[in-house]
Amino acid sequence: MKGGAVSESAPIYYEEMSKVAGTENDKQSITLIATDDAYNFGDYITLRSRTGHKPQVLTDRGAIISERMAEMMDAKVGDTITVTDSSGTERKVRVDGITEMHIGHFMFMTSGGYKHVFGERYQSNAYMVRLKNHETSNVESRSAKLIKLDGAKGIVQNTTSKKQVATIVDLPDQIMEVLILAAELLAVVILYNLTNLNVSERIRELPTIKVLGGLGVLVYRRLKTVDMLGALKSVE
Repeated sequence: MKGGAVSESAPIYYEEMSKVAGTENDKQSITLIATDDAYNFGDYITLRSRTGHKPQVLTDRGAIISERMAEMMDAKVGDTITVTDSSGTERKVRVDGITEMHIGHFMFMTSGGYKHVFGERYQSNAYMVRLKNHETSNVESRSAKLIKLDGAKGIVQNTTSKKQVATIVDLPDQIMEVLILAAELLAVVILYNLTNLNVSERIRELPTIKVLGGLGVLVYRRLKTVDMLGALKSVE
């Protein structure tokens, strides 16, 4: 796949598989990506461990699975897992590595690994594409054009995954902003109620205060003291 907007591309085998697992024991979608060029595969997708960022090497005997998939299936390196392919056939796959990925369930293989697991000759059916312009608007525009090509069934954009990650990361900040605003409003309400309560008490004491004198000075001095204490308490 070549074009003025494309930086580089590589043929792959792409298939949506599944597994009944998870806390709800429901059907989970698993994306299989197989390549016949393991050496340059890292130019498109980085396979590394979470701890120490150790590179995960593709082999011809098994697969590298994503971290979330490993957690879902309680799988470790060296284990054999069972997944269901698009035809409904169960396939046994050895876990050769676990790669750091925060969203989705993925399984990566070499063409040799694919043949070993599926017993079929590897044949690519999709492309991984890198655009020269990585801006979201350009990716969406190019995707709309590519989907119109003959033989194109669908397009998966990594910008979608990035948006999901950004949403998850930004969510705590948004919640914190709401909590801060709520705390400030609560402080205002408390100070307002304290002031009204203090004024009401002073009004009830008017006859005594008039006899003793110093009505204005006493009321405002008490109000100022209460407001200052309330403000300090809200800051804490």
